Amino acid sequence: MKKNLTSTFSLIAYCAILIKVMVFKDIPTIRVGSLMLNFAGTNAGQSPNFVPFKTILPYLLGDKGWIIAGVNLVGNIALLVPIGLLAPLVYRRMTWKASLALGVAAGLCIEVMQTVLRVGIFDIDDVILNALGVMIGYWAFTILAQWIRSRNYKKVTIAAGTGLVAAAAFYGAVVYPMTHQPVNALRNAGGGDLCGGTGGTGQIVSMGNHTITIKRQDGVIQTLALTDRTTIRTSAGPASESDLNTGDRVTVVVYDRETATTVLKCKDSR
Repeated sequence: MKKNLTSTFSLIAYCAILIKVMVFKDIPTIRVGSLMLNFAGTNAGQSPNFVPFKTILPYLLGDKGWIIAGVNLVGNIALLVPIGLLAPLVYRRMTWKASLALGVAAGLCIEVMQTVLRVGIFDIDDVILNALGVMIGYWAFTILAQWIRSRNYKKVTIAAGTGLVAAAAFYGAVVYPMTHQPVNALRNAGGGDLCGGTGGTGQIVSMGNHTITIKRQDGVIQTLALTDRTTIRTSAGPASESDLNTGDRVTVVVYDRETATTVLKCKDSR
């Protein structure tokens, strides 16, 4: 009973975290080398996508850059894997069909919430990726369960502990340093290109009174406010709002989903 309650609580807690991350995009900017990835929510977007693989295929073909493709594809899959791992612990009669139904339901809930709350657009491809993530988690659970039954529990525990230590060491030595580089390091990246040759977060489609509207690489339209504290840079150095023009490609760092704290203009952005 205690184990079941613990599993249920863990599943509910992770669902709450998932809503915060995937629905409200409430996560900090991630820096990967010279690329700054921002996932802040938006107030407006393109038309919803109901055609399967319409957005997945361009990512697989590398049309939007491999880093952007990896973040969107792997992110939508990996974040749902824990659901597939935890669900069989809560419902012991879980089957692959029930797991698939759970994955589709979870994906639909996330997309519908984004649409209703106006923090994103509905994309059936995200539902497909989310369902795949749940299925991968379920398959991993079944494989691990069979492995535990066929081996000594003590050895399995030692192996799991060793794996966790190795993962933590890899994160501390490789992942964390890569994703927490200072903004100033971007100044010399990509041969003077502040966007590191990635094309940036997106392209400016219109300018307003202390605002810019960009079309992000994921297709979403986002309007951001520029304040006195917004740092604007070009490859030549510090710049001002007047140096930004419609058509420029930029990398942005966003605070509170509405205000740009940093705007980096890509070299030869037009």
